[in-house]
Amino acid sequence: MRLSIAAGLALTAVLIFLGELNSAYLAFTATFAIFCLSARISLNWQIAIGTGLGVALGLIVFNRELLEVGTVMKPVGRVFIFMLKMLIAPMILLSISHGIASMGSARELGRIGARTLGLYLLTMALAVITGLVLVNLVQPGADSGLLESEFFRGSVLERAEQSAAGPDLGEFLLTTVYQVLTNPFDSLANGRILPIVFVAILLGIALAQMGERGRAAVDTIDGFYGAVMHIIGWFIRLAPVGVFALVGHLISTVPLAQIVEHLAAFSLVVFGGTLFHAAVTLPLVAWWFTGVSPLELLRAIREALAVAFTTSSSAATLPVTTRCVEENLGVPRRVSSFVLPLGATVNMDGTALYEAIAAVFVATIYGIELSIGAQLVVFLVAMATAIGAPGIPSAGMVTVIVVLESVGLPGEAVGFLLTIDRFLDTVRTMANVEGDAIVALCVARDEPAAAT
Repeated sequence: MRLSIAAGLALTAVLIFLGELNSAYLAFTATFAIFCLSARISLNWQIAIGTGLGVALGLIVFNRELLEVGTVMKPVGRVFIFMLKMLIAPMILLSISHGIASMGSARELGRIGARTLGLYLLTMALAVITGLVLVNLVQPGADSGLLESEFFRGSVLERAEQSAAGPDLGEFLLTTVYQVLTNPFDSLANGRILPIVFVAILLGIALAQMGERGRAAVDTIDGFYGAVMHIIGWFIRLAPVGVFALVGHLISTVPLAQIVEHLAAFSLVVFGGTLFHAAVTLPLVAWWFTGVSPLELLRAIREALAVAFTTSSSAATLPVTTRCVEENLGVPRRVSSFVLPLGATVNMDGTALYEAIAAVFVATIYGIELSIGAQLVVFLVAMATAIGAPGIPSAGMVTVIVVLESVGLPGEAVGFLLTIDRFLDTVRTMANVEGDAIVALCVARDEPAAAT
């Protein structure tokens, strides 16, 4: 691999010397991809390197007006976006249907399962409401002037302009019902998320109620879901290359000072909303249902929160979360073994909050004031995509594209958010894990028979 990287860098230097800048860029991008696939450093550091290289190259192109290089960056970045979009629909269908089907018998589904899902939906709804209220109050991206840059213009802008103030909620819901009843496979092919979620829930409930007769189908879905997640893992490994291309194109067309200013405002809104949800809303939910004080709660799960912060993965944190709730909060194993794995699949408070804020932020950049109906669409789609988001690093990077496109905004605008996605992913994951632990505690306190 080292020989291939050295050869790629040498080829890049030769092409620069010959004045073939477009070819030099592509050669360097391919070399960087080889480095990312072979290096033993963490994905976080690789993305940081990709961001730094993208900023450096973008500044060179911007300051020297190397427009043809800036042009070739755009398709490379879009290929990465399309790679992420390719598997969103099957990922959500398989994730939700398998999660529900694995919940056990119909009686368990009706008792612990219904309460668990209800609490997960409650905490996610509170997270999205927090995000929408905060982003509307602060309005990051307002009067930014970013719309005048080449990154946000062209066909991307034309699509955004068609959305006006976003879709009408009634029309959106009616269309969704039609899509579910007429041809759910068409919704799967076209990535319409709400019909996919509805079909996935029906399929999961049906398989759960079939018992052993549905076991083979559940195992098959599990296998397909594992395969999809494996492919997503490949694509995520290429995230540093996608970030390099998207950030390079962004910096080459937008003044760096404007980017820093508005991304800082966006980051503060996301961080503030997530912190409020994690430090105020979730502890209050736990106190209301169980009587456990916020300080006692946070002290009991602090180890799980630390692991969530460092790994950015709800799935990777699951063993630590399980130990914390069982040993420190007294949650019976029967409850924790059911609630927490399900939460790592369907409960993504921080991700849903982030997606809602991102949609309004991007709309503000385009000068679009989303109507109440459009923001309700954002509310529904953010919750639906968060439910189907995998518990892996950068899951929000994948699903936020769907939320943007649900209100007529271009998914390519996610390239503007990728520069700070990994930092925000750490705090999002902490909120996700805290929500899992609190729901497990609430379900355990309501199930006295579970302790026996």
